[in-house]
Amino acid sequence: MSLKNNTMKEWAMKYAALGFAVFPLKPHNKVPATSDGFKSATTAPQQINAWWDGNPLYNIGIATGAVSRGLLVLDLDEDDKNNKHGPEEARKWLVQRKTDFPKTATVRTGRGGIHMFYYGQGRNRSNLLPGVDVRGEGGYIVAPPSIHPNGNTYKWLCPFPPPIANANGTVYDFICQTDSFGGAGGFQLRLSIPTGQRTGTLIKLIGSLKAKGLSDEAIQAAVRAENEKCCSPPLSDRELEKQVFPAIYRGWREERPYRARYSSETGSFQRCRSNSLDMAVMDKVEEKQPEWLIPGYAPRYQITSLAGDGGSGKTTVWCAIAAAVSSGSGSFLEYDAPEDWAKGKPKKVMFFSAEDSYEYTLKRRLRKNGADLSNILSIDVADKRFQDVKFNSPYLERLLDYHRPALCIFDPIQAFVPPEIRMGDRNAMRSCLAPLIGYGEKYGTSFLIVEHANKQSGVWGRKRIADSADIWDISRSVLMLGNTNEAGVRYLTHEKSNYGPLEETILFAIEDERIVFKGHTTKRDKDFVVEESFNTRQKPQRDEAVNFILDFLKDGEKEVSELDEMAKVMNISKNSLKNAKADLKHDGKIKTWSIGYGESKKYFIRLLEALPYSQ
Repeated sequence: MSLKNNTMKEWAMKYAALGFAVFPLKPHNKVPATSDGFKSATTAPQQINAWWDGNPLYNIGIATGAVSRGLLVLDLDEDDKNNKHGPEEARKWLVQRKTDFPKTATVRTGRGGIHMFYYGQGRNRSNLLPGVDVRGEGGYIVAPPSIHPNGNTYKWLCPFPPPIANANGTVYDFICQTDSFGGAGGFQLRLSIPTGQRTGTLIKLIGSLKAKGLSDEAIQAAVRAENEKCCSPPLSDRELEKQVFPAIYRGWREERPYRARYSSETGSFQRCRSNSLDMAVMDKVEEKQPEWLIPGYAPRYQITSLAGDGGSGKTTVWCAIAAAVSSGSGSFLEYDAPEDWAKGKPKKVMFFSAEDSYEYTLKRRLRKNGADLSNILSIDVADKRFQDVKFNSPYLERLLDYHRPALCIFDPIQAFVPPEIRMGDRNAMRSCLAPLIGYGEKYGTSFLIVEHANKQSGVWGRKRIADSADIWDISRSVLMLGNTNEAGVRYLTHEKSNYGPLEETILFAIEDERIVFKGHTTKRDKDFVVEESFNTRQKPQRDEAVNFILDFLKDGEKEVSELDEMAKVMNISKNSLKNAKADLKHDGKIKTWSIGYGESKKYFIRLLEALPYSQ
């Protein structure tokens, strides 16, 4: 299918569908058309439509790095005026080492240079060699069919969608070099590695890549690529895990207390703490007071759970909390706090919602609750990257490290638990959620996890939290939501706090998608659940029994046994009948008495006054 006549907007949409975050550049230019440049890059169709509908001639920019699924681009420029010939410099470097880059998607730039697209990790670097730049984290490139200021068009030199390779050791050697012809560490990988030398050679490659500061993930990806390309035959995944990858973790004990341990469950090496004999001595430990994201309700750097039934307002509540944090204003939880107490510095908020669209629902609710939308970040549920956001995933940590949000929200919990973990498995769930605790202190982030209350009747507090007791245990604070008996009034009750006394229960309403504070109460979740249980199940049955008694006695006194038999015929339970009699007797509406003794004793019941049936 020909793409020749596609508009700039259609091309931008195609890139977004591949997971590349795009943004507009000025027509026939490389300069961003937005005030915040590549930072505004997105895959959201609504925003892309708005940009290019506003100016169909905008060029297309693609932000590189994590925002575009780890896009890493080698920018080999041709600049006769400044005597820079990037493609030739790269070719010389490769010939010197008797190697080559992996085949991948390439673009002919407007000035005749080359963009080579890879998936990998790396930062922006300029003038690596004359005419050679690297576009990675914090950068962008101009995408086809944008038009260069000289009038030439950027063109794909490969079929579309482009076949993009993973960066391997050669690519990382090239982008991490410290001089014109040598890589840091001086290690050169041979084109063919025979049996007997494969493990040792790949371990040397690990040492070279570690010297360049690459992450564990990037090293593993590069080693796997080189194994497939150069080893004859390639090592199996299990051989790599058992014999090669442990080298990534060796030699760290002086810097970090970690070692590698092979897990038979996962079939791979995992980093774990070494058995150091050092222990903390209490007289050296600094005492700390808890810090609060929301005073009393949500501790900073920890996990807070927000649970409730469907329709209780969970989404609007967390939107109101996110709005308060993003704008530095007090939330409805701090309604009557002094003004200076509630005010704070606006902070970043990151949220992931698997249940609501941020375009059609969440942006509106955030805005109506006073959010500073420039401080709120998310990934759309339709974005392929959303599936990689799990509580224990490296991708989540990369996002936290890059953006450093003060608050990160997950709605609902089930969407972010890896599929292999059962929520009812205590040990598995604790292991799954545990990384969030470390991330809190490391990246300055507090976490709010949204949960559906379970469907059990007549339970409250801990027993209402999802499907795992671990969620309650690992949360430092637990908030429960529900509806009161008063129409339109809901409650938020504080059910657990590890760092202080439980705060008062908040009464609120939702009006025009905004939280409206209604007051405080001393009631807890148990009190509301018991009331609801009575009103929804027991009260209707008791009312039915009351009406039956009043109707049965309207013609005069009756034997109690006769009333009981008729109630049984009417399917009124003994308990409902007993409670109805007690209520009527307490209200002075019926009287019971007995006549006779022993076996001849009989019990009677009558109304104390004539009562209309409607009562």
